[in-house]
Amino acid sequence: AYTEESGLFVNTEGRPQLALRAGFAPGEAKENWAILRALSAELDAKLAYDSLAQLRQALVAEVPHLAKVDQVIENEGAALELEPMGKAAFLPAVKDFYLTNPIARSSQVMAELSANAKARRAEKIAAE
Repeated sequence: AYTEESGLFVNTEGRPQLALRAGFAPGEAKENWAILRALSAELDAKLAYDSLAQLRQALVAEVPHLAKVDQVIENEGAALELEPMGKAAFLPAVKDFYLTNPIARSSQVMAELSANAKARRAEKIAAE
């Protein structure tokens, strides 16, 4: 699970963010990078890193932007040409915030939060 390993992510602003492991995986589970590294050796295509630190160094060498953790990088983006908007209604893309990924869907707490939110939406309030 993503909570069981450290990661380097880029958010929608283009800001690299460092996520730290929240807990250890059960049993003999390994982090994704270690699994891919071991698999690469079995396939005679050994990747050039043996640790998470070495992998991050390789990532930063390839994409220097990733070294600027928690910084919004200025860029020279060109404005898009404006076109008339269509007539479609705006609808929310997320139907249930509490159940948006497999980790949340397997959580009893998130299931309770989802049920509570659904119940609140179904309640009539005085003005209705």
